[in-house]
Amino acid sequence: MSEFSDEIVVWQIKHGRHDLPWQVNRTPYSVWVSEIMLQQTQVITAINYFNKFIDVFPNVLSLARATEDEVLKQWSGLGYYSRARNLLKSARLIVSFHSGAIPSDYHALMNLPGIGRSTAGAILSLAYKKKYPILDGNVKRVLARVFRISGPTNAAPVMRTLWLTAEQLLPDQNVHTYTQGLMDLGATVCSRRNPNCAICPLSRRCRALLDGVIEKYPAPNKKRASVNKTIYMVIFFRNKKVLLKKGSGKGLWPGLWGFFDSHELPEDALHQTLRELNLRMESVSFLESFRHQLSHINYLVRPVKVHVSPPSAQAESSGIKWINLADFSQLPISVPVRKIIDSLR
Repeated sequence: MSEFSDEIVVWQIKHGRHDLPWQVNRTPYSVWVSEIMLQQTQVITAINYFNKFIDVFPNVLSLARATEDEVLKQWSGLGYYSRARNLLKSARLIVSFHSGAIPSDYHALMNLPGIGRSTAGAILSLAYKKKYPILDGNVKRVLARVFRISGPTNAAPVMRTLWLTAEQLLPDQNVHTYTQGLMDLGATVCSRRNPNCAICPLSRRCRALLDGVIEKYPAPNKKRASVNKTIYMVIFFRNKKVLLKKGSGKGLWPGLWGFFDSHELPEDALHQTLRELNLRMESVSFLESFRHQLSHINYLVRPVKVHVSPPSAQAESSGIKWINLADFSQLPISVPVRKIIDSLR
């Protein structure tokens, strides 16, 4: 197994990635933030978000002192917003219980919101050079091909085999370079489609390649069937101002600011909302509908523009506010809300 890790280390030093923003002046904080961002997000997408996030929150203390709105604003558009809320929760715990230092202990990391086994392993190996395995999507693909590990990589028996293999392959030295090399190899050479086996340092030991079945590994994961749903977004509008409410801890976009939404648009509910907000309806019109994919749900978003009488003081309350269309840069909003706002400007 030492030859395997040696080949990865040598390859990473010569051909791996060295200029990603979280690799430059690498710190435990930058590793932690980048690993959370890279959950469910491609590197090319995460780079710009990471740079902006670090500019605003350069360390754990600055993040811990932030409000949820401030954190979600920097995350707006990246999706899977629970990651951002978990970062904020974890930062506050790190300041309160770990003196502001990212834990270097496995169990302490695992007790932080949003950190699982692979993320903890990445932080420990990349930031602290400790001997812990990781198992992100790229690493799963490399191991499944090299050792012909059959079955969907999200199936429990396959995951157990992958974790056992990952642990057995860990080197005693240069574990940070090895870990980075495995991720880089999967991302740049052993890609999901059209892998460049001719330049792979593991080609002579890759069983899937040697057996001529590289395209069959790893087996596709079992996916949930896509569901079609309709969501109405009601835009209370007056003089280039719209009424927004902050999402609660539940719903599609918890913690984000958005329009009043519902899977149905019964007339009595609309009038009830107007009464609660002390508004008078002047006219109603439907804007152009559009599709928005959220996890396994394909939403048809139907914006409803409701012109109302001038906003009164009674119309605002905690979690509800009138916002000028030109002032949205400071609020965390979802992609569909941003798209509607752009169409109203």
